[in-house]
Amino acid sequence: MAHISITGLNSTTLSLSSSRSIDTTVTQSSSSELQAALTELSTSIVKQSDSDILADSTFSLTRPKGDPYNLYEDQPELKELAKALAERLDGPVHEANSDHFFYQDSMRDFLRAGVLTDPEFLDMATSMSDEELADFAVTIKAMMLPASLNYTSHNEAERSYKDKVAEFVNVLKDSNTTDRAAILNRSADYANQVDVDAAVSFEQNVFGQTLTNFKFDPYRSDTSANNLHNYISAVVTTEDPAALTQQLDNMSDEAQKGLLNIYGLDTELGERLSTLIGTEGSNVPASLLSALGDMADSVKVAFITSDVDKQFGYSWLGDEALLKDNEESQGRDFALDAVSGMITTLERYDFSQEQKETMGSELSHLSNPEKRAYIEITTIGLDDMLQSKVDESFNKKNLDEAIEVVSTLRSNQNVLSLVNGARYHDVTLIERPDIEEGQTVVALEGAAVFKDLNTAVRESRVLLNAFPERVNMVNGHSVKGHESENLYSAKSFDVYKQDVNNLVSTLVAFESMRGDSTAAETASLDKFAETLTDMHSGIRDETLARVSEELDTGTIREKATESTQLAFFSSLIQQMAFETERDFRNQ
Repeated sequence: MAHISITGLNSTTLSLSSSRSIDTTVTQSSSSELQAALTELSTSIVKQSDSDILADSTFSLTRPKGDPYNLYEDQPELKELAKALAERLDGPVHEANSDHFFYQDSMRDFLRAGVLTDPEFLDMATSMSDEELADFAVTIKAMMLPASLNYTSHNEAERSYKDKVAEFVNVLKDSNTTDRAAILNRSADYANQVDVDAAVSFEQNVFGQTLTNFKFDPYRSDTSANNLHNYISAVVTTEDPAALTQQLDNMSDEAQKGLLNIYGLDTELGERLSTLIGTEGSNVPASLLSALGDMADSVKVAFITSDVDKQFGYSWLGDEALLKDNEESQGRDFALDAVSGMITTLERYDFSQEQKETMGSELSHLSNPEKRAYIEITTIGLDDMLQSKVDESFNKKNLDEAIEVVSTLRSNQNVLSLVNGARYHDVTLIERPDIEEGQTVVALEGAAVFKDLNTAVRESRVLLNAFPERVNMVNGHSVKGHESENLYSAKSFDVYKQDVNNLVSTLVAFESMRGDSTAAETASLDKFAETLTDMHSGIRDETLARVSEELDTGTIREKATESTQLAFFSSLIQQMAFETERDFRNQ
């Protein structure tokens, strides 16, 4: 009940709630004094500044720029449109509340969304059906709950809640009545997935403080509003919102979520994937869409980036080392790279539906780090065999033959682990001889261990969390000679991409040549993967960089026949490894 209580001529309090009637209680006031008080109250409402507050027990509103009160005073026709809208949604407006109806019930949500001061929206609302209005109301209310941080930090960095609603309203304005109804129906479906309790709690916490310029602040990692926000982000950027909406209508819930997650990750990637899916929504299997969407959903966002993060690396210890480091490395760059690589591959090659379903099924059973390794093998491997490293003088592979090679690699757990391990440097802990024994260590990454101490320390980062009491040290080194089995350090993204390209190219060359070789039965992919795994990362990365250069030149192809090229390739790797170790020792 809207309630005005005047308890004295020198203090007036206005309290608004949901009903349309007014009670007045007068104490210590004559009739003339009451009239004067009401006049003063009316004047104070009209003249309120942005900092004045209208409050009740559940909602405090700071009148922001764009508050409709004064606008409606100057343009009564807009007020009538808004009043008609309020009555369609909430029933008749009591005459006593006719100047303030937009602070109550559904109108409060419309006010927060900024649409009550948009003449074009108010005009459009007159042509909207009751169902459309209800769909719009539930959409903008649910949109108050942000998407999870991995989407919000990127998509809403420069966009407030009102901005996003305004962009959505523009889509509705530009749509015909049929398309508008379909878009609103779809947004309402996603809005109805939003956790009501979470939305109410968030609304009270945010709007109990201020309405002005409400931003999508960082929120918990998982939220029921992801589909809704990712859909809105998609329709406000796509060239054909109605076509996207129709496409989603043809897809399963699992497939919809996968596609929308990619839109949430990057709208351009979402558009490319949407094109691949086709108008019927069936050209890319739901399992593959879900697997890619899971990678976008798992992006980790650092709350704070400091100079310390840039100058120092992080080393993780023990059995949880890889898990923790993968959380650190499962950032936006890695997800973008994996998803865009897979989309490019789907665009580039004419896969059968069965081949796509196989990839989707296999990816769905892998962890996100393993998914990344799987995609690296697929994208780099197919490009090597069908694009960048093709030699006409040998048995050029077709798509099916190339897929057979990469399938062998990506279905081998040792190979997946090796490719995933390309993300890390091997680490060596050394005690500083110039500081008291046992007090300070330096953790050397990768090839730094092969250099003299001063050069190594100068060129290597200090790794936080690397302490001698947490690692078994023997003669100044970790227990496995010059590397540690329980200490990991993540490479930068650029270094990782360089190394993983060289590694996958080498694996693809080995498996491809093995299939053509007379020694295929005796050559073992597992043994080859183990040999590479056992190499110190510094030696392996440099060795495979040199091998990759040789593969690019076609030297092996020139010296060997198809049946003997594997032997030449094996010899090349041994030679490159020997030269790498020799060169490191001479530094």
